[in-house]
Amino acid sequence: MFAFAPFLCDAAMFRPIPEATVFRRIPYRLITAVLLILALVVSVILLFSLEQEKLLLQGLTQGKAVPTELFPALWQSHHDLIVVTLLVFLVSAIGIAAVITFLHYDSTKRTLEEVKGLARNILESIPTGVLTVNPSGVITVINPTAEAVLKRSAADLLGNSYESVFAEGETIRAVLEGALRHHQHVSQKDLPYESQDRTPHTIRVSTAELTGDDAEPAGVILQAQDVTDWLALEQRVRVADKLAALHTLSAGVAHELRNPLSAMDLNLHLLEEELRERASLPEQGARYLHVLNAECHRLSVILDNFMKFARPGSVGLHEVNVSALIEHIMALMQFEAEERKIRLEQTVEELLPSVLGDETAISQVLVNIVVNAFHAMPNGGFCRVAAEARHANGTRWLVVSVKDTGIGIKKEELARVFEPFYTTKSSGTGLGLAIAYRIMEDHGGTIQVSSTPGIGTTAVLTFPVAVEEAQPVAVTS
Repeated sequence: MFAFAPFLCDAAMFRPIPEATVFRRIPYRLITAVLLILALVVSVILLFSLEQEKLLLQGLTQGKAVPTELFPALWQSHHDLIVVTLLVFLVSAIGIAAVITFLHYDSTKRTLEEVKGLARNILESIPTGVLTVNPSGVITVINPTAEAVLKRSAADLLGNSYESVFAEGETIRAVLEGALRHHQHVSQKDLPYESQDRTPHTIRVSTAELTGDDAEPAGVILQAQDVTDWLALEQRVRVADKLAALHTLSAGVAHELRNPLSAMDLNLHLLEEELRERASLPEQGARYLHVLNAECHRLSVILDNFMKFARPGSVGLHEVNVSALIEHIMALMQFEAEERKIRLEQTVEELLPSVLGDETAISQVLVNIVVNAFHAMPNGGFCRVAAEARHANGTRWLVVSVKDTGIGIKKEELARVFEPFYTTKSSGTGLGLAIAYRIMEDHGGTIQVSSTPGIGTTAVLTFPVAVEEAQPVAVTS
């Protein structure tokens, strides 16, 4: 049910504001013109009647003197004729005025309905959510886009106070309160918003004062857009630009360092073998050589990461059973979780579909994210890995999420988590999530991270489902 009455006040936006006159709805010019024409016609008829009476009187008297007894009769006849003529004129005038007024009213009503329809169609068609409240705080207008943005139906909002439909602490309520009560308007401000199913969104809102035909305040109008996907896309574009700028540099650095590192590693092994053959390798020297070999190996791993980061995306696509993959990773990480006093759980949806991809690469992404979650909980905590199938935009997706109860990530740091070489760890390289981002891109998927400092972090991996056969696996532990 959608209330059309509020459009009466909005229709003024689509037509000129009329002059404030008492009889502005009556077409008095048209009525006056018609009455003048009617008066002229009646006067002509009256003169014609009088002339006929004069000719009749002359015929009766035939030039003789008019008898005095005829004067009262003539006067009464003239009086009756004038009265009848005036009555006919008044009745005709009232009838014509009524007909013209009715026609004008009907035309005005049709025009008003057209204006109301135009306003309604515009509000229903624009891609921006529009919501208005009157000075008392009652919601008077909401278009379908606003229903979609706010995840609320018009039936639940229209005619109700915004204070009764938006809970204390909700961003929309705070914005409306500031605009209506304190005249503090916002323009293109991005605000966090949770729908009734607790799904987080980001909406961009603007407010303005609403005025009526009399130029007096008539409430507040709020415009809202859901920019969650836009911001995510902007973030992906920014990260992709930075990754592209560093691809060539990383490949060049890795290539130039690979040759001398390989030579160092080879010569260290040769030196160690030769010293052992001569039995001239002391225990302290063996420890030194062990450290050198370990560091060469670590540098080799870092260079491998550089190459993975710089190499153009090419994955060997085959069917990957994500349920079994998660089961394997959970078993692999369980011992470390117990050592860190972390409760590790998994929830995998029944009949989870397979995806096409590289099992080793997907495992690398999941292990990297789980390890990051462990590091965020130095005093223990809870980590849950969940997987489910979803439908969005006509495509079937497999969604894997890793949620922890760690220290969280600050807002200014969250925007940079996918940047290469950016890390908050003292021993980190800053390439883990950058490589994970690249792997997800190669699989046609996405990776998103949301976090609240002091509460925890959630990483969400989304894979397109290319294999429709579902795996009859359901795991909850």
